[in-house]
Parts: sequence; C-alpha cells; structure tokens
Amino acid sequence: MKKGLHITLELAIIFFICFLGEALARLLPFNFSASVLSMLILLLLLAVRAVRLESIKASAQFFTSNMAVLFIPYGVKVLQYVDVIRENILLFLIIVLVTTPVVYGVTALTAQLVIKLQHKEGE
Repeated sequence: MKKGLHITLELAIIFFICFLGEALARLLPFNFSASVLSMLILLLLLAVRAVRLESIKASAQFFTSNMAVLFIPYGVKVLQYVDVIRENILLFLIIVLVTTPVVYGVTALTAQLVIKLQHKEGE
C-alpha cells in the first residue's frame, strides 16, 4: 500500500473514533469530555483487537511528537484569564500542587501495570 494512502487510512480511523467520542458525549445525559470518551473507545478497540496498533501507529507517533503545537490555543485561552488566576492564585497553586503528584502517580502505576501485563502476555 502506498504510504500516503496508508496515512490517510490511519487518520480516517483516528478521526472516526474522535467523531464517535463527540457523538457519545452529546448523547450522554451528563457532561463528559468527548476527548476522554474517544480515548476510552480507542483503548477498548485496541484491547479487543478491532483496531490493530500497527494500523494507527504512524499517525499516533506524529500526533505525540507534535503535541506541543496542539496546546497553543489552550495556552492562549489561559492568558485571557490571567486576572481571574491572579485573584485566586493561592487556590490555584494548592490545586496544582495537589493534583500534579496524583496525576504522575496514577500514570506511573498505570504504566507499571501495562508493562507487567505485556510481560505476562509475552511469556
């Protein structure tokens, strides 16, 4: 298969999963992040092998290596609320200082669990 066509199919798979996440988020009777739903859908599809990692690997690597560019709009949005952050700086710092280690810890534990599961699967 030609490389350009392969990338196009990879992007189609990823964007279709994002579309499903958006649609599901709109159908839910409560607010939930469409991005998180999309990642959960992708995780489920990878776990049941409905989507193979190889079928989205190049596009996923591109997105991960260029992730900083994807955060620029959110960084600009934060700058619009500098006065609100300044008024609540103490609360903001407490939240950041408490949640950051929690996120790192959960991420580390998840990574260790995945490594253990992959190691068991390889035996």
